[in-house]
Amino acid sequence: MTSTSRLIEQLAARGSPVQPIASPLQRTLAWLAFVVAVVAVVVAAHGLRSDLATALAMPAAALEFGASIGTGIAAAYAAFQVSVPGRSSRWTWLPMPFLLLWLGGLGVGCLQDAARIGAAAFAMEAQVRECAMAIALVSVPLAIGMLLMVRHAGVVRPSHSAWLAMLSAAALSAAGTSLIHGGESAWMVLVWHFGTVALLSLACLALGRPLFAWIGYARG
Repeated sequence: MTSTSRLIEQLAARGSPVQPIASPLQRTLAWLAFVVAVVAVVVAAHGLRSDLATALAMPAAALEFGASIGTGIAAAYAAFQVSVPGRSSRWTWLPMPFLLLWLGGLGVGCLQDAARIGAAAFAMEAQVRECAMAIALVSVPLAIGMLLMVRHAGVVRPSHSAWLAMLSAAALSAAGTSLIHGGESAWMVLVWHFGTVALLSLACLALGRPLFAWIGYARG
């Protein structure tokens, strides 16, 4: 019978080197490079919206745009932290201040629109279909790319990792969509941009383990 020490030697001889995973910062930078590439392709195909400079000159719109980017970056970094064994789950809270700031900016925009045009500020305009298509155009490749980057988290914290991954992808998708599509009221942005982020993120939080199992990296 093979001794324990001999067995260990045999296993060590057959083992292949393990590639160390990149740091959360390095993976966040790689993710942002991917986001910029995807958004650049979409912008090149559709062009920047004509009123972009005017829109970003408005404090509420600028706050909403900046906070959505901050949410996406913070959520990505947190996802790459919590998906590593041994890292604190408290990283999950990192994007929360940016998320609240984003929601606050949208709320201020809704109040400003209501003060300016009354009840019409809460009407769902004919641009609903275009807005949904623009969000899908940007969000689908980002969501797939981000989930693949944290696919190994299926054996660590599948729900938290999936939620943060989708939050990052959806938030940056909303920011990217703002570059090519505009003209809607703050209420429509709240319903479609922030609503899409909330829906996808909560779905991933609830279905994290089945999602990673589908990708192939979850274990019971």
